[in-house]
Amino acid sequence: MTDSENPQTGRQDGRRTAILWLTRGFLSLWAVGATALGVGFLRAPSREKRPGEGLVDAGTLSSLSVGGARFLRHGSRPLFVVRVSETEVVALSAICTHLHCVLKWDDGGGRLLCPCHAGSFDRTGNVLAGPATRPLPQYRVEIRDDAIFVRT
Repeated sequence: MTDSENPQTGRQDGRRTAILWLTRGFLSLWAVGATALGVGFLRAPSREKRPGEGLVDAGTLSSLSVGGARFLRHGSRPLFVVRVSETEVVALSAICTHLHCVLKWDDGGGRLLCPCHAGSFDRTGNVLAGPATRPLPQYRVEIRDDAIFVRT
């Protein structure tokens, strides 16, 4: 009797073949999943899905007094909308250009204050005092009827 005729050896070869096929199948599925994950990670997000782009609703013009400001939480880039005059509204980054602290609005002085290092900016974003050397970035503002929109 040869090995191929031995019923016990044939049973062991069948088990071994089944285990090899299961192992190869599992590893193949894992490789396909890892490849898909890698491609998804390396591919840039589509233009429409990028956070922080587009129009941000900043409320109504009539609810914002002249010389007043409104803080808007907008993802990782908060901003202030400041009504400079009856017809002019400015949108400024609420992040200090020195060490990226979140600014606060001073109603009495009509300016933006940095709580970290006593910096201050005027209502159009220019540096008044402190360690900051660059003005605040501005965003384009659109006023439609009574609504204020900030283009980020």
